[in-house]
Amino acid sequence: MPAPTFELRLEPASIDDAALVAGLESLRDPTEPRDPVLLRHWWKMADEHEKTLRRIDVRDGTAVAFVAAYHEPWENGRRRFGGVRPVLRYDVWSDDDFARLVEIGEAWLREEEAEIAVVRVREDFELELAVLARLGYREDRRMRISELDLVARREEILARAGRLRDEMRAQHIEMKPLTEDRDPDRYRKLYELMMESEQDIPTTVPRRVPDFDEWWRFWFENPAIRQDRFWVAREGDAIVGTSVLDSPTVNGVPWTAYTGTARKVRGRGIARALKYQSMAQAIEVGFTRVRTTNDADNPPILKINVEMGYQLISPVLELHHDIGA
Repeated sequence: MPAPTFELRLEPASIDDAALVAGLESLRDPTEPRDPVLLRHWWKMADEHEKTLRRIDVRDGTAVAFVAAYHEPWENGRRRFGGVRPVLRYDVWSDDDFARLVEIGEAWLREEEAEIAVVRVREDFELELAVLARLGYREDRRMRISELDLVARREEILARAGRLRDEMRAQHIEMKPLTEDRDPDRYRKLYELMMESEQDIPTTVPRRVPDFDEWWRFWFENPAIRQDRFWVAREGDAIVGTSVLDSPTVNGVPWTAYTGTARKVRGRGIARALKYQSMAQAIEVGFTRVRTTNDADNPPILKINVEMGYQLISPVLELHHDIGA
């Protein structure tokens, strides 16, 4: 008898399926397991502030396929970009089934009147890239995933962090974790700093500016974010820089979630100093490696990463496909 063939059986996914999807995504690269608690937080925030679609195929208690599509509220005068995130387990892989997942996401985005579908995928995921190219997706931007070996670079990082603290003091810059900042307006000042610095990150897909409450919940209800690992730099009464370590709650790799400085202080080494304090702290709490992702068109932060000893894991390609009528 011929071997049975695999057929997709997709059902709506609830927020309780985040753990199943985290397990599915972790299979693609065991060195970068997905944290299910953090994924659940992202889904919860997306459901409150975006339009979303999620479909999952579960067999014997585990996910074998998943697709999500999503978009932020449309704004007049801006092109309408929506994201598609397809995942298919390799032991049931077929090009046609993966294409079907993408097409499900695209069909929903068309119903939502999106114009451009966006898929982000690592450059070393060759099966996915081949199908996406066949479907008409083309590279628009690329990001770099890099990893810092905190064991091999331990002494160098700790020594440089100390020297940079001294250099910042000489410039009257104070660096400390957010837990040690007693300014009652610290969150509002941090929000304004991050909104300003985020606008300078290269992008094709427009970024919606969240209001203060949404921003606060995204960061400070985030289970991977601890305020004692949220570094800020102050010059007088102003917060002029920040660097944030994202710590896994169940499994996964710690990441630098954000590093940015106010425009008025750039060129003074504040971002570098903050990042070294954050990495020194990561060493002290026992992490052995940290990852970061940066746009390939962001040379200042890439220069800092090279100096610190980050090694490229893989580029992540941002692929676009015109789905408008």
